[in-house]
Amino acid sequence: MTTTTTGRPWRLAVAGCGAAAFGLHLPLLKASDAFDVIAVADRDPARARVAQQRFAVPRTATRVGDLLTDTDVLVILTGVHEDLIEEALDAGVHVVTEKPVCLDVVRTRKLAARARDAGLLLEVGAMRAHDPALHAVLAHVPEPAGGWLVKADGVDEAARRRLLPSGFAPYSFADDPPQPVPDHLDAHQVTALQILLWQGYHLLTALVLAIPGTTATACNLDPAGQSVHALLHGPAGEPFTLVIGASPAGGFREQIHLADQAAAATVDFARPYESAATTQLTTADGTATGFGDPFAAMWASVDSRLSGQHPADLPTSADLALRVEDLALALAGLARTRKDT
Repeated sequence: MTTTTTGRPWRLAVAGCGAAAFGLHLPLLKASDAFDVIAVADRDPARARVAQQRFAVPRTATRVGDLLTDTDVLVILTGVHEDLIEEALDAGVHVVTEKPVCLDVVRTRKLAARARDAGLLLEVGAMRAHDPALHAVLAHVPEPAGGWLVKADGVDEAARRRLLPSGFAPYSFADDPPQPVPDHLDAHQVTALQILLWQGYHLLTALVLAIPGTTATACNLDPAGQSVHALLHGPAGEPFTLVIGASPAGGFREQIHLADQAAAATVDFARPYESAATTQLTTADGTATGFGDPFAAMWASVDSRLSGQHPADLPTSADLALRVEDLALALAGLARTRKDT
């Protein structure tokens, strides 16, 4: 365990008490000796009070200033992040935020620069970067010559309902303020960008880690505005297909397949909010399961980064976020629909 220089745990305040808080982050944080959750907040005060009681958090807050009082790190689990990030940085508080930072990578770049210049952490929840299963794939196929990445999720809403207290809605994004988007994108390209960064973020994370220098080649958005089909190439022309699609209720697939001339590996990731031990890796040697929890690995990395210890094999979290958001913007800028062709 790494703690502050005074020997105490890092004091965290959590903004947003949705399914990610109830099902993923708060259980981990409350069980960790490295962190102490001192406050929670939510746009629905009743939900914050339930989280406070369930996880024995000392207090709730209704204002950001109160949430930041005596806080080392603000954990942002809301739908919109940038204003909260700015307030935390203004107060000299580190930030761990849900992905993406913004829909406009220009704003993300400014926030990352502000944090860096202030000596503050801006950690983005790219948990796939810490996923032991993904790193097993990359070890098996260290220089992919091609592959595909697929995501279709029809289980998320039901999973959220199971995690949240009775009576609370699984989604409240409709109440979020509008998020700034790049001015040069058409409406259907904004839709593609939203799909890429809201549903495909973890796939893009895997792609930029596996193939540095990937470039966007083509992108199509289905007429219903629910699915993206894209083609990308590595620096030597290696082809990679990315598909993010709508799924009927109950259906789920998040799969990555990478191959070179000598080896291939396919990973089928666990369903949302289910144990990572059910993730399945398939190679010519057989099938492997029982992988560790990427969220636990992510929080261990946060602890290390707060102490100035950066994993040598990973870019800083903000740098990785910029690479992901840059690639998403490039794909969205190429997005076409059937009526455009």
